[in-house]
Formats: sequence, structure tokens, C-alpha cells
Amino acid sequence: MRHRFAQFGIALAAGAAFTWGGIAAAQTLNLKMAHQWPQDESDYVVSAGIQFAKEVEKRTNGQIRISMFPAESLVKASATHTALKNGTVDLAIYPYIYSAGAIPQMNMVLLPGLWRNHDEVYAFRKTDAWKQLEQKAEEYGFKTLSWIQISGGVATTGREIHEPKDVSGLKMRAAGKFMEFALQKAGATTVSMPSSENYSAMQLGLLDGMWTSSGSFGAYRIYEVAKFYNSPEDYSVYFTIEPIAISMKTWNKLSPEQQKILVEVGQSLEAPALEGAKNEDRRVAALFAKNGVKVEKMTEAAWKKWQDWFRQYSFEKFKTDVPGGEELLKAAGGDAAK
Repeated sequence: MRHRFAQFGIALAAGAAFTWGGIAAAQTLNLKMAHQWPQDESDYVVSAGIQFAKEVEKRTNGQIRISMFPAESLVKASATHTALKNGTVDLAIYPYIYSAGAIPQMNMVLLPGLWRNHDEVYAFRKTDAWKQLEQKAEEYGFKTLSWIQISGGVATTGREIHEPKDVSGLKMRAAGKFMEFALQKAGATTVSMPSSENYSAMQLGLLDGMWTSSGSFGAYRIYEVAKFYNSPEDYSVYFTIEPIAISMKTWNKLSPEQQKILVEVGQSLEAPALEGAKNEDRRVAALFAKNGVKVEKMTEAAWKKWQDWFRQYSFEKFKTDVPGGEELLKAAGGDAAK
């Protein structure tokens, strides 16, 4: 998944006599969309961005065109929120966890054990907690146009991972600092490294196992160096959110009609992206199996053991470290509010 692509050109028009379907148009704007992955339309995340650009161009009769810049070619992934704030990037497909240094409450989008399956994550976008996170993002400098989510599992080389006690004595790459804290409490040594280094680290024995997204497992061919894979197809403790976002500086330059079109296009892509996320989990599990890896799906009973562990450690640390963290968990509803 996530391979290089030819740039998708776009130019946006806005001006004195501007209309779609009747009123005339005059001035042209060129909007830039950044993301961190190689480009491949079979990648449902990248595909959502491509479809967004196509549909916006169609709905505006070619007066809005969005140039896509993949593989960190426009901005480093970790600096995307700053570029959106400054308006040097107009749009981005962006894992919101990267903005948590500037917006501590965004740590919630990578909090392990918060959701058990994709449908629960998808429902979260309608909660008071997400509305609060969106408000924080807009105050900082970017706005959500289309919800995109992704799940992940755990791959290991030495033994299977089913519950917290199984990580004791292992060198593990975790998904974020709150998972790291809980794994350390379970006896693991946690190792932080970028996804691009995971393959060689597993191959050389520097890592015994790792949590990451289904997409990254596929993109970085971790199935070639793992022996066991716990797939998130039914249940998972790892989810994150990586929406299509727009700079507030760019948003505020648009007319109400332009804003309406971008919002409507973004919302129309959310349900297909959800199905894409589910399909990606299945596709990657099949890749592991095809390469001789023992694949098991996380069960509900195993998920409950993990969630009890994360509630004890990750949730409590979130409440302590994040301003308003306890109130956010209550606003999330479901198991998080208990």
C-alpha cells in the first residue's frame, strides 16, 4: 500500500464575479494538500484525499483545484499542524496525534483501550468529547473536513501476544506515550522509533514486537520479519484519527458557498473511508497469513483484559497529564465514561 504517485494537480478560483451554476467567477486560488504517505489510490486514506480533490473540482466547475503533495514532500508530518496554523499548507490528511504537543487533549485520539472496534470509533465523531477536540483544533489553527480513522494490531517474533502479561521481558514499540506507560507497567521495555526503522529492528532483534496501524504493517512489509500477528479485524486496542483538515487561514478566505461545498464533500467521503479501514485490516491480515505468519484475531475477552489494564494505567495517566482529561473521558461516553 502507499506507493509513489504522480501529483494530482488542482487550482482554485475565487474572485469578483464567481459562481457555480449561474453566477460568474473571477479570481483563481491554488490550494495545497499535504500528506505523509506514498501515493496509491488503493490506499483508502490517500484515495479519500484524491476523491476529495476530484469532487471539489467537479462541484465548483473546475474553479477549486487542489494540488496533492505526498510523502512529506511539502512538510514533515510532525510539523503539519504548524504549517496548517501558519497557512503555508492549505489542506492536509493528517494524524491528529502529531498535534498533541501543541494541543495536549489530542492525545485522546491515540489513547489505547478507548474503543473496541471501528464502529465505536466512527460513533465517537458525534460525541461531546470530539466536539471539544475540534474546538481546540480550530482555536489552534485547523479545521476537520472529513473524518478518517485507522486501526492496528501487534506483530511479534518470539511469542504470541494476547494479554498484558505476555509482553513481560520483551522489547516493544508502542503506539504513543500512554500505551508505552502501560506496557512498561506490564514488564516490557519500550523502544521509540519511526515506522521506517521497524523492519530492520525486528530483523536484527532490536525489537521483539510492535504495535502500529494496519496500513503501516502492509507498507513496511512487517509480515516478512514477524512470526505472530494479532489482527484487529474484530477488536483492537489501537485506533487513531487522521482526517482531512484545512488551515483556518485558508478556511476564512473562502466564501460561505465554498465552505459549504468543502464540508459536504468531506462528509460524503466518511462512510466509504470507514469501509476502507475495515477492508485494510482484512487485507493486511491476509498478507501476514500468505507469508507464513500465524494470524489470530483479538477476541472480546482479550480486549477486556487489555482495557482493564489500560484503564488502570493509561487512562489514569491521561487524567493526570492532560488538562481536562477526566472530563474528556466522561464526554467520550461508552466504556471511557465509566
